[in-house]
Order: sequence, then structure tokens, then C-alpha cells
Amino acid sequence: MSEIDVEQQALRSRSGPVHAEVALAGAALAGVALLVFAPHVRHGGFYSDDWSNASFYRDLGYGDMAVHFWRELIPWRPVLAFLLPLPHALFGLDPTYHLALAGVLATLASFSFFVLLRALRLELPHALALAVLSLVFPWSDALRLWATGSLNNVALIAYFLGSAAAVRALGLQRADRYRRVALHGLAAVLYLVSVLTYEVAAPAILLSGLLYRMRFPWRTLRTRWLVDAALVLVPLALLIVPTSKARAVGSPTERATDVPEFVAQGSSVFASTFLPPGASSSLLKLLALAAVGGVVGAAIWRARRDREREVRKWLLGAAAGTSAVALGHLMFLGYGLYPLSQGLDDRVNAFAAFGFVVATYSVLALLSLLVAGRPGHWAAAVLAAGTLLVGLGFVQRVRDDIARYNSATAQQRDELAALRRLLPRARPGSTIFAFGYPTASAPGVPIFGNPWDLTFAVSLFWNDPLLTVVPVGNEVVSCGRTEARPGRYGTEYAAAYGRAEFVDLSMGSVRYVASRHECLAARAMFAPD
Repeated sequence: MSEIDVEQQALRSRSGPVHAEVALAGAALAGVALLVFAPHVRHGGFYSDDWSNASFYRDLGYGDMAVHFWRELIPWRPVLAFLLPLPHALFGLDPTYHLALAGVLATLASFSFFVLLRALRLELPHALALAVLSLVFPWSDALRLWATGSLNNVALIAYFLGSAAAVRALGLQRADRYRRVALHGLAAVLYLVSVLTYEVAAPAILLSGLLYRMRFPWRTLRTRWLVDAALVLVPLALLIVPTSKARAVGSPTERATDVPEFVAQGSSVFASTFLPPGASSSLLKLLALAAVGGVVGAAIWRARRDREREVRKWLLGAAAGTSAVALGHLMFLGYGLYPLSQGLDDRVNAFAAFGFVVATYSVLALLSLLVAGRPGHWAAAVLAAGTLLVGLGFVQRVRDDIARYNSATAQQRDELAALRRLLPRARPGSTIFAFGYPTASAPGVPIFGNPWDLTFAVSLFWNDPLLTVVPVGNEVVSCGRTEARPGRYGTEYAAAYGRAEFVDLSMGSVRYVASRHECLAARAMFAPD
């Protein structure tokens, strides 16, 4: 009997335990998600693109909105274009359900990660610990706390399940031909869905052969790898033209220039995973990286001396996690986002988060083996303690981020109420410049940070699609010959005199601006924040 046939018999005999561990993992992840994210589901709200998406759905409906997004806004992400209207069709303007869906999608992404780890034969306790850590990883909160950003989890779910299906199909190479073909087909479809939803996993799919090599020889996986490469390169090549028309695409020079900054900031994030919340000094991070270097160096020396299998496994895990971080950041080079970007912008770590978690956990596992001397109960206890400390630090950071998001929601309500009170009947078609209110509750966490989110929010609640509201923040409003213009937004949000109004929400004052002279006088009274 061949080795793979023996494996199939073992899999059939383990069907009961497999079902039990799937239930265990699902229940554990759902429980953690409920405990950590429930306050945000109850008290959070819409942010940034959530408002414009809600308005687009109200005005266009599901089909027209999806087609508009596909053709005009995100032609390189057609699956996402058809996903974005769906929550608004299902849940309307109640953010509670949108944020609950965000939590469900994040939980499914971590569960899919668990499925892949088990397909790669990682032991159940380690796979479950890694999945839980990925769910509360605090440097990618946008995928859990922001309704629009959470839909990007679909790309991660498709990638992890596709990889698990591909690994399982490769294991069926000498038996069950129809099942093997079905699993390979499923993997191909899931990879394509991932790339066309959010291309963050595309580099990992392109190098998927290195993942398969962890279990299978090259001759077994060559055809599968070629198919995977085609599933990435062909769609991206076909979409390069519409992509370049809809957004700026970083040049090779810009991407190369970003590499040192990504390495520096990625190292900072990695060091912070071992530090408690609030410990953010450069010195502490350097000391943490030095300690990690010492642990890895000692583990390499021990692996070369004793050829200990467990040490070699976690050294491979550390290398795999670091590689996943690099692959996860590759698509963001030249894009203006960085690993230490905060708030909504930390979506840059959407895929890299799982690499950070694997690398961190692998270092903890190596440390436990060095401290305990050999695998066993003591090593497991040290690893469990280290994982618990890291996990609690993650959770505290997530709770701090949730407080910032929820604060932004409360301030949104206050700002809309103040606008309504001061301008119960705004002039049709006018542009309101809103002073005296912050545009963000924390870096990257907008209250109303841009004209499009505030305008769409006012449009939804006041039922006035012709009204434009510009949050001034700390920008300067310039008074031209015929129009008032907010400094950061240029001519797109300029207002002709006679259609401009200045409103100071903190002072409760309103000034109608009908000429350049009145604009200059009003500007002196309405100072930016």
C-alpha cells in the first residue's frame, strides 16, 4: 500500500475527530470575537466610504451600483464591486448589522487560516492558537472595525480555503481521481475569487509552490503551481489598463523606494508584538528585536548541533511568517500606505497580519524549547504563557482602537445634530464649510474627514442630494475672485459666491458668503481647528 493510500485511510478514520476539532475551532473563534468586538458592534458606526456606499445604494440600487463601481471606481476588483452593495441591500442604514457582518467575516478569515494550518499538518493546539492571535491582531483593525474594509476578508477566506483545497488535492494524487479534480477546480476558483476581490494575496498565490513544498515533492506540485501562476498573472495583466485609468499605479521606482520604509516599519510592528501596550519607544523595540535575534541565533546553533526536529520546524515557521509579511506588503509598495499606518489605513497589513502572527508564535515556540531544554510539558507551559501574554496585549490594543472608533461615531452624531440645529433649512444647492469640529478622533479614524463622507451623510439624513458639506478641519479656505475654495480639495469643492455658507459648529455661528469681501471677513472670524 502506498504512503498516500495510507494517508487516505487515516483521514477516513479521523473523520469524527476532524469534525470535532472544526467545531472546537469555530466555537473558540466565535467566542473570542463576541467578547472582543461586541462593544464596537453596539456603539460603532459608519466611517468614510461607508457613507458614500450607502448613498450610492439609495440612489442606484444593487445592480446599477455594482456595475458603476466595476466600470468606474474599482475595475480591477470586480468581485468586490458586486459585494459592496450587498450589506446595504440587506441591512440598510443600521450600522449594527454591518459591523456584526464585519466581525463574522473576520472570524471566518481566521477560521479559514486554521483550516489551512491543519491541512499543512500543524498540530491542533498550535493551529488554534495562531488562528485566535490572527483574529485579534491589532495592526489590521480596519478589516474588523470598518464595514467597507471588512469585505476584503472575502479575499483572505478564498485564499486560505483555496490553499487548503489545493494541499488536500495534491494528497489525493494516487487515489480518488474525481475528488482530486474537483478539489483542484475548487482551489482554482477560490484563488481567482481572491485575486479579483482584493489582490493582497496575489503574490502568495504566485509563489504557492513554496507552500505546497512543505508537504510534497516538486514533481507532484509542478502542474498545480503553473495553474496558480496563470490565475494571478492573466487577470492582473488583463486588468492593468482599466486599473491605470481609475487610479495611480506606483511605478517600479516608487515601489523600490518604498522597500526600506516597509522593512523599517514592518520590523517595528514585529517588535511591538512582544511588547505591552504603551511600550512604543524605539529603544524598547530595538531591544525586543535584539532578543528575537538572540533566540533565533541560539535555535539555529542548536538545530545544527542536535538536528532537533521541533526546533527546525519552528525555525521554518519563523522564516515562513517573515516571507508572508513580505508577500503581504508587496502589493502596497508605491501606494502611500505603510505597516505603521493607523485607523482605516492599517488595511495595509490585511494579509501580512497572518505572517506577523506566525513569525511571533514561532519565536515564542523556539524560546520555550530553549528554556525547557526539550519538547514536553514544560516547553508547552512556557509557550502557553508567552502566547497568553502576547494575546492579552493584542486584545488591549484592539480595545483601545475600538474606543477611538466608537468615539468617532459619537462625535459624528454630535456634528450632524449641530449642523441640523444651525441650518434647519439650508439654501438648495449650497456648499457649507464646516468649521470648529475635528475631522478625526485619532490618526486614521475619521469623524467626517472628507467632503464625500460628510456630504453623503447629510444627503442621507436630510434627503437633499444637492447639498455639499466640506469639513474644513485645519485647512485654510481661500477666497478667490468668484468662489471660496477649501485648500486641500481644490476646485472640485469650490463654492461660487452666493452659494457658500460658513458654519462654526463649536461657536454656533453661521455666515452667508455672497462676495469675496464677505469671504475674507468670514475667514477672519471662522478660524480652522
